[in-house]
Amino acid sequence: MKKVLGLVVSHRRLGNSELLVREIMGSVPGECKLELIRLPEMRLESCRACYRCLQPDTPCPLKDDFNFVMGRIKEADALVIGIPVYLLGPHGCYKMLCDRLVGAENFSKHTEGKPCVIVIPYGQKGWEGYSRAASLVLPRLLKMRLVDCWQVHATLPGESLLDAGNLEYARVLGKDLFGSREHRAGARECVYCGSDLFRLLAGREVECPICGARGVLDQDNLPDFSGADYCRFSREEMKEHFDVWLVEMKHRFLAEKDRLKEVQKSYPDKDWWVKPALK
Repeated sequence: MKKVLGLVVSHRRLGNSELLVREIMGSVPGECKLELIRLPEMRLESCRACYRCLQPDTPCPLKDDFNFVMGRIKEADALVIGIPVYLLGPHGCYKMLCDRLVGAENFSKHTEGKPCVIVIPYGQKGWEGYSRAASLVLPRLLKMRLVDCWQVHATLPGESLLDAGNLEYARVLGKDLFGSREHRAGARECVYCGSDLFRLLAGREVECPICGARGVLDQDNLPDFSGADYCRFSREEMKEHFDVWLVEMKHRFLAEKDRLKEVQKSYPDKDWWVKPALK
């Protein structure tokens, strides 16, 4: 029996993120085991950059809920993520989860090719900010098959499903989840990762800040990536970054540790930290 995991990145119960995720999951044909995780209820600490997760089959040593969440993602046959837009970006819990994926190459062995749908409810039009681009990071790092990254204009809790078109499309996404459907970038999106943000370089050149691909702007300011020779989410570049560069940095740190401590020696005395008073 296939397992579908819904990751709801919202404190709000029965809000648009949760309802859309539930509607998509409930529309998957056939018998499935459905599971939901409300990410803000999980205890996620900041990454300590210990690099232990770079070793195969080595869980994160932090005693929080990260290993539980990633265990469920690895076990699932499909992932549906609901992420509300806060202040021009996605809920911070989602970034906390993405920041812990230093061992992405090891995780992706369990998730590569599995379908993923992202749905992003937002309130005021024009205030979506960088939410779409940021939301694409997790499925790209995990090498999942992105079925769609759907932005939904809905402010009030449940408002998204008052629109019959939204309800119908959520059900379509559920029906297509285990099909062959894959998100195709629009004319003004990065053809490699789907980001809608670009860094403007000299000579009409543009760079995608998410995957690093470079292209040029044509006369209508459409990005053309036909000549791009780099994408950080390619199999080769992912392996180079996570299995080679990060491992080299770990070894370099161990070799340089004593010299680096000398640089740090005089700074602990500059004790300028402030903390709230104990209650």
